[in-house]
Amino acid sequence: MCNLYDIGTNRHRKNDEWEAAVSEAISEFPKSHGIRKTDPGMVVTLGDSGPGARVMRWGYQRSFNPAVNNARSDKLDGMWSESWQARRRCLIPVQTYYEWTGPTGKKQTFAFEAGDPESRLWAAGIWEPGEGEAAYSMLTTTASKTTAPVHDRMPALLNPVDFEEFLVAEDPRHLLCPTVEGLEIYRCENPLSKPEAHSGPVKQELLPGFDGI
Repeated sequence: MCNLYDIGTNRHRKNDEWEAAVSEAISEFPKSHGIRKTDPGMVVTLGDSGPGARVMRWGYQRSFNPAVNNARSDKLDGMWSESWQARRRCLIPVQTYYEWTGPTGKKQTFAFEAGDPESRLWAAGIWEPGEGEAAYSMLTTTASKTTAPVHDRMPALLNPVDFEEFLVAEDPRHLLCPTVEGLEIYRCENPLSKPEAHSGPVKQELLPGFDGI
């Protein structure tokens, strides 16, 4: 499931209160591309004065896994119930997320991002406080028909109209459904091949003799 994503920059963002919270914080954010588990990431929560951006560690620390960076939405009554029921929910701003498919040694990288250049993706998340730093995990759902050829899971992506309900409602799990509305998917170079130089996806054409989406 999603183990790498970009927050991106302010180069093409709509001016609403959710984007404003990101815009105010991103210029001082330590890493805007190539976010991996255990890295600091940006999340948006809703406080008394409105949306606000916070920096948290990507991945819950557990005895069986030091960084649980993805949380299945079908386990909200189990291992994630404390965060969910306490309404410790957050929005994760995403410009691009990446998935890989294919045999070991020949995996193809795919980039997923908003088709509208004036928008970004917003993934649903949960968070928990920690002794040193708070941590968040990205909620995932069953893949849509379009994304399933690449991976059987995908981030639970939210529409702006549903942000407040997701953050404050008692049990808004009905919002955590697969969607490809406005989602662009394309082949790209592997950003992990040169992580220090990564500043966003580089599109890659399908080579002759290869099949794929």
